[in-house]
Amino acid sequence: MTSRLSQPQIQKVFRIVFTQHLDKLEAVAARERTENDFDPEKSRRSERVMGHVYRLLETRGRAAAVDERAAAQMAAQGIAQDEIAETAFMLDLMQRQNVAVEKKERLATLVEEVGGEPNPMNIALAQETVYRAFAEANFQSERRHDGVRVEIEKTIADILKDHAEAPRDSVDHTESRLVVAPLASSPIVVHREAAAETAEGARTEHAALLAASAPTPPADPAPAPVPVPTPTPATVARTKPLTLDEHPFVVLAEGVIQKNADAKAWDTKSQRQVRQISRLFARLLLEQGVVEFEDIHQKHLGDLDDLFGAVAKSYGRSPRDNHRTLDQLRAIGAAKPPSERGLVAGTVNRHFSFLGQVLAHIRSRGHKLDRDIDMTLMRRKSTERGRTKRGLLTEADAAAIFHLAFFTGCAGWKDDEILIPGPHVFHRALYFATLMLHYTGARREEICGLSVRDVASVDTVIDGELQRLHYIKVRTSEIRRIKNLYSERSVALHPELIRLGFLDYVAAVRALGYEMVFPDLKSPTSSSPLGDRLYDELIDGLHQAIPDAKERKKVIHSMRKSFGNSLKQKGIHSEIRSDIMGHSGATPTEEIYCDAIALADMLPTIMKIPIVTAHLQPHPIRLLPWVQDKLRPPFSRKRRGTDGAGPGRRRMRKTKDESDRS
Repeated sequence: MTSRLSQPQIQKVFRIVFTQHLDKLEAVAARERTENDFDPEKSRRSERVMGHVYRLLETRGRAAAVDERAAAQMAAQGIAQDEIAETAFMLDLMQRQNVAVEKKERLATLVEEVGGEPNPMNIALAQETVYRAFAEANFQSERRHDGVRVEIEKTIADILKDHAEAPRDSVDHTESRLVVAPLASSPIVVHREAAAETAEGARTEHAALLAASAPTPPADPAPAPVPVPTPTPATVARTKPLTLDEHPFVVLAEGVIQKNADAKAWDTKSQRQVRQISRLFARLLLEQGVVEFEDIHQKHLGDLDDLFGAVAKSYGRSPRDNHRTLDQLRAIGAAKPPSERGLVAGTVNRHFSFLGQVLAHIRSRGHKLDRDIDMTLMRRKSTERGRTKRGLLTEADAAAIFHLAFFTGCAGWKDDEILIPGPHVFHRALYFATLMLHYTGARREEICGLSVRDVASVDTVIDGELQRLHYIKVRTSEIRRIKNLYSERSVALHPELIRLGFLDYVAAVRALGYEMVFPDLKSPTSSSPLGDRLYDELIDGLHQAIPDAKERKKVIHSMRKSFGNSLKQKGIHSEIRSDIMGHSGATPTEEIYCDAIALADMLPTIMKIPIVTAHLQPHPIRLLPWVQDKLRPPFSRKRRGTDGAGPGRRRMRKTKDESDRS
């Protein structure tokens, strides 16, 4: 091996990467063209933007940026300003998410593949070549969208030439492809030895078919005996039944789960979801007799996608689903009406996203895996517009909620007592978290998982006077994670929250030694999201305040949607709305060129939210008795009796929708 890659070797690296990326882009484009809302111009533009990004990375390396000089050069080339801004956005996003640089292991493999030594110099040359290949592949949009393929004329000429020269009485010796029937469904146990014998039998039968179809050779001396294959140690060792827990995919998936759990990248909910989809995929592989990683192909992901379309829409909500056979899951789905069958696009995309991470982990551990597997081909587009997924709360709806007895005065804190008018006001999550959902526009889990350390204040100048401004910090903590990097932010507190005693409430729970702002949501015997407890306590009141809430899709998340809509109707720019609500910028320009607005400037915007609590009077802070006495939560018992912490604890919820957890 030479110490430095030669030009022919660099050209080989370019050819390998270029053709692989070109094939990937063409597969993605083919998949996109099957969608009803396919926009070729949008797809073409996206490819050009990525081409610009990779060209900047090639020429500027880690220091790549769309600065004034780069923007001027791009403009001189006739690139539109909005396309330049989008290039800046994508480059910045890739750099912040650490995906702008190819993994060293991949680069080393490329260098070795062309006979080079994977030293730092060659790794750097390979990285530069990869960027150049990616850029050129993206710029070949005419192939994908205009049908301009320079090689097609030669290909057709070769085909016609072969057709003209082929004898008309020739026998087609094209290799036959055996179709092996899949194993019986519901095999949670498959014999490894049987799987190996099936594969060997297929190869033997294949060879026999080829021999039978070949022309009869002239007489020769007796052929030498065909050697009988000697069983390999691995085949001999595979004499025990392979259980689901022993399947290599499940074993490696558990490694991914543990790795992300240790890094605090996945909370218990994500760990549970990854475990569920990994085991489901492994069961599908077992159904087809697939054990080895190298035998997993794109087809199996397609089969899983078909399974997603066949099961009930409620799949995964019952623990019993984890123990049902695939045939049972299909039968349950088949018994449902079409409207209740098939997982929604968001759930399917989440499942494939998690599987992609498991497959990446498998490859990173040196296991041989089909390089043609492309998870992007499995991604579904939602068939429902975002604005129609959940109904907006009108101002009258919100006012009706805050006229419920647990805000104005109720009979007690247990069960349905909170919906009966009375003299008591209890300060708890049901009271303050619901108020905060209306006045902050934050996500349910962001509010429910607040720490007492997340409630802060700062002295600032407002209307020319030095004033103390109170706010909350939305950030990842030991209590809960946040949705994404854009979610981390500070949100000014609306004066109504302060008037009704939120700061006094926080001081009270802090004085008792609680870390959580809402300790009444946490059960030591449950790992469910904190927002689920709030949902359970609020949902009966929501239906009382808005009788047709279910038909109108009025769920807790509607408060967040209504918050954003209120600001939009008041003429608040999308950039500012995104800052307050923890969204990424609506356009690349907003995301890159606008810093987070100062809290002092945020407050006037927050105050544009309709005040629907003017009728409520502040009361001395009164915590739930068991919170005050630091007792075990009543709802953490295995059997929930009549002394629950909210309405309807004695019956199973039928209306909770996972899509409300946001």
